[in-house]
Amino acid sequence: MPSTYSPSFRLNYQAPGDNLNVWGTTLNTGVFQLLEDALAGSASLSVSGPVSLTAVNGATDQARCLAINVTGGTGGTITAPGVKKLYFVRNTASGAVVITTGSGATASFAAGEVGFCYSPDGVNFYKTSLQNDFGGARLLNVGSPTANTDGATKGYVDGVAFTMAAGSLPGQGGNAGKALITNGTVASWGIPTLATSNLTDYASDQAAKTDTATKLAVAFAAAL
Repeated sequence: MPSTYSPSFRLNYQAPGDNLNVWGTTLNTGVFQLLEDALAGSASLSVSGPVSLTAVNGATDQARCLAINVTGGTGGTITAPGVKKLYFVRNTASGAVVITTGSGATASFAAGEVGFCYSPDGVNFYKTSLQNDFGGARLLNVGSPTANTDGATKGYVDGVAFTMAAGSLPGQGGNAGKALITNGTVASWGIPTLATSNLTDYASDQAAKTDTATKLAVAFAAAL
């Protein structure tokens, strides 16, 4: 009975009595080495257009490796065998790289992206992604941003806001509990006071109420 091969990693299943006196070599090269490739191996390739990963029974190939290391090129589609498989992908091509089995869902990695994708059924590939709902959790120990798309801490934002407003906003020292007030030219810290002069429509509002009250008084007097 000849040897057979496992469906996902294509490992050598030796038949009883097969490879008499040389089975150790087959076991080392056709099983143990290939398992090491599947757990820690990396397939490096340049991608510019469609590429199919090599898949060989009982021998070293690209598709069995844990990692797909795209070392260059303009990007393209990488077709893997239609078996259940997890890949760690590093894309240093100038364009996107798409992992597919040739059908079903695909996993796309942008230029410079590193991440995982998984096929649970040998048809579809799904890329791992972070949830955008942190459930109230906070990001801690965040460094100062260097790019426009970087996140920033509250302290960094507060510091930048007041630094940029230096000369326009007064200092904060000794002004706890006060509000920022401006006369239209100069800003200062102070305690707001409520005065009729601060209400822009106060005078016209009071005049309208007085006029209405006068008319009502005349109407009541005439009725009596």
